[in-house]
Amino acid sequence: MHAPDVDPDPYHEPPSRVFQAWAQWMVRHRWWTFAFTALLLAGSVWAAAKQLRIDTSVEAFSDEDSDARRLLDAYRAEFGRDDVLLVLAEGDVFSRPYLERLTALHADLARLQVDLPPGSQRRPTRAAPSEATGPASGAAAPAGGDGFGDAGQDTGDGFGDAGDGFGDAGKDTGDGFGDAGKGTGDGFGAPQRPAADGAAPPAWLGGSLIFEEITSLINVRRTRARADGIEVGKLFTPLPEAGALPGLRDTLLRDPFLVGQVLGHAGRHAAVVLRTAHLTDTGSQAVFSAVEALCARHDAEGFRLTASGMPALNKGLNELLMVDLGRMLALSVTAMILILAFLFRHPLGVLAPLGVVGLAALNTIGFMALADMPVTMLTNVLPAFLFCVGIGDSVHLISVYRDARRFGVDNDSAIIHALSTTGMPVFYTSLTTMVGLLSFKFASLEAIQQMGTAGAFGVFMAFLHTVVVLPALLTFNRTSLLGAKAGGQIDAIDRFLHVCRDFSGVSGDPGVGPASPQARARRRNTLLVGLLMVGVALGGTSLLRVWHNPLSWMPDGTPARAGLEAVDAHIGGTANVQLLIDGTPERGMKDLALLQGLEQLEAHIRAYADPAVGPIVGNSFSLLNVIKETWQALHGGDPAYWRLPDTERGVADALFLFSNAGPDELSRLATIDLSRSQMSIRIKWLEATSYAGLVEHIQRGIDAYIPEGRTVQATGSVYTLVNTIRSLLGDLIRSFGTAFVIITFIMMFLLRSLKLGLIAMVPNLMPIVFIMGLMGFTSIPIDMNNLLLASISIGIAVDDTIHFLHHWRLQYLRTGNVERAIEMSMQHSGRAMVNTSVILMVGFFTYLGATMYNIQRFGLLVGLTALMALLIDLIFAPALLRLFYRRPAASTERA
Repeated sequence: MHAPDVDPDPYHEPPSRVFQAWAQWMVRHRWWTFAFTALLLAGSVWAAAKQLRIDTSVEAFSDEDSDARRLLDAYRAEFGRDDVLLVLAEGDVFSRPYLERLTALHADLARLQVDLPPGSQRRPTRAAPSEATGPASGAAAPAGGDGFGDAGQDTGDGFGDAGDGFGDAGKDTGDGFGDAGKGTGDGFGAPQRPAADGAAPPAWLGGSLIFEEITSLINVRRTRARADGIEVGKLFTPLPEAGALPGLRDTLLRDPFLVGQVLGHAGRHAAVVLRTAHLTDTGSQAVFSAVEALCARHDAEGFRLTASGMPALNKGLNELLMVDLGRMLALSVTAMILILAFLFRHPLGVLAPLGVVGLAALNTIGFMALADMPVTMLTNVLPAFLFCVGIGDSVHLISVYRDARRFGVDNDSAIIHALSTTGMPVFYTSLTTMVGLLSFKFASLEAIQQMGTAGAFGVFMAFLHTVVVLPALLTFNRTSLLGAKAGGQIDAIDRFLHVCRDFSGVSGDPGVGPASPQARARRRNTLLVGLLMVGVALGGTSLLRVWHNPLSWMPDGTPARAGLEAVDAHIGGTANVQLLIDGTPERGMKDLALLQGLEQLEAHIRAYADPAVGPIVGNSFSLLNVIKETWQALHGGDPAYWRLPDTERGVADALFLFSNAGPDELSRLATIDLSRSQMSIRIKWLEATSYAGLVEHIQRGIDAYIPEGRTVQATGSVYTLVNTIRSLLGDLIRSFGTAFVIITFIMMFLLRSLKLGLIAMVPNLMPIVFIMGLMGFTSIPIDMNNLLLASISIGIAVDDTIHFLHHWRLQYLRTGNVERAIEMSMQHSGRAMVNTSVILMVGFFTYLGATMYNIQRFGLLVGLTALMALLIDLIFAPALLRLFYRRPAASTERA
């Protein structure tokens, strides 16, 4: 296998029998390893192409079995999506040309068809009101048999018998409000359904009418009195004449129902509110793209359009994220290729490590597709994480291989030597990193659990390819030393290692007998400086905060960010809070005490002011609006009657009249039997933890104002996000604590020493403390984007520490000399540690050129982690070893 006069192991380390046997088999059967790898790759690519899902929605982070998620699903099953898509139209709202353009836009949106990708609908949406039971629009319910209990009885309030006095409430009066009672399916404020003229009903795939509800100034509800009851009509159908608009302006800008819902506070903005069925993130973005294209066609001078809402944010994030990650990954890989080429001076030294990383990443993506794990804002950083693990292990093996080659060992023997001596530490570095990731199984959030599982699988695949594919590729090298200088000549890496060694030691120290005063002083100073830096960093960690705001990741002026900020400024908010309301079995939502409590609760919520930004609560929309406007209409439109009736009979009559005149409108607010209702409250966009005060404020209001026996529960995407962020820090602490304990025991087992295992955890923890302290001092928050940072940090630190201390232990057992063991370990694994760290630093520092701020921060923090881990292992760890292990007397030094 090798020339007899050549020492294949100048460090005299005992090989691992398992990895030695594997290496010997592999160098003779490399094509079998390539065939196995090709099958894995083909399966992964097929699974990723067929089944991979991308989901950046808030729900992707929530636990489907949690109470908050079940409540949100119950809300959506009854009342549809809680988040909406908005089109903001800027111009002179109260001018005829503007309203004509708004009418045309509204009509085109109602007719919009979108080819949705297969599987775009998350779950069956709620039935359209026409498909449920209950009276149809335009028909009167018989007295006493309308499903509203006593609504048909004489209330004694001067309005006669509600059951027979308003039988034709749904008929068109021809007074300018259109067919208020007919469910024509024209998209103007009503859920989509077959048109009265027999038009084909919408299909969900292959070209569909995709909006359950479209609301704007053109069709927003306007309830007015008629001689025989009330009419629920459309505000601007038909459009008023130009001469009537100045008078309407003042009236409508004082209307609390319109302002903050479809009309801006200053009369310069109007909104079209679009509500889709419960689509996946991919489907929602397809709809938003179609809306954007339609808006581009309608955009004109004096009618500037901006599409916004949560779908806009998700689409903007996805587009920026994909562009940035693609560009930064290309720059990072290019930089790493140049460094690998400089270090190893051979195509194998470049392509082999990158191949290992690429295969592991593709296998992980295929695994996620097969396991139905979506790509989320958490898992999209897994390729970067696997890059750290794969590159580290690969460079360690190649470095040991080329060191053997530069001492004259033949190619196959060098491969066997490299794998047999580095296989075990590579296995343990992978094992400890997998443990760190699998500790996320203790998290309460399913998305974090999935990230841990997928990451652990990826780490295992990186290890597998390192010990299978990489040695097989090296068999093709026959002559190259991969950039190493022949005969063990000193190079730049050797000089750097000598500098690091001399920080806590003295060059030429034989390591026997008492240490010199200079050696003791250097060791003491190194330890004191390290402890001081840890103390400062711990002070920084006290400043850490959990703060999640995807909008802040985007640069100012980004269309998605500008759109959300415009809606917040002019309409009143892009986020929503929903209240799910259940009345008593006997009275349901006709319960006057419940309605009065809801009225007080609504006022309580609207009074909330965020400590930092002030008032954030905008318009609210509920059954209260319906009852109040109906009661006002029944009293001739007198503003003094925009209130709740004084009796439950009055409430029942108002609801009965409205249900006959506008059943579709009522169905969006309450179930057909009025046992359950909802209130939707629009709020301004804030970072997630800032909503905690509002959440507590709402709960205090519920406790204070809702009568006993009635139930009001807050839900919606905002609540889901708040619960998710609240769980984030606890999950991190619990998961990292579990990983730390397990990794400590693994280190003790690997190093066969309680003392050495505990010593090893010090350089493992120090980079994490330093990076977290830096984040605290520089106000970089913990959010969903940098959630993996602690795992990446410990992965990088453990990688370097295991390699260094594993080889130090073997040399110490052989020689009994601390100094000589440090020197040999630095030469054996220190070179690979330097190579790996330089590659990671340069590769991730290229992320500073990204557009999104979160990617810039991620690249900076990972690059600094690699630098800190290297310096701590090469400077501080040797000082610890010199402190805790005694120097032998000259007479007792082992041969």
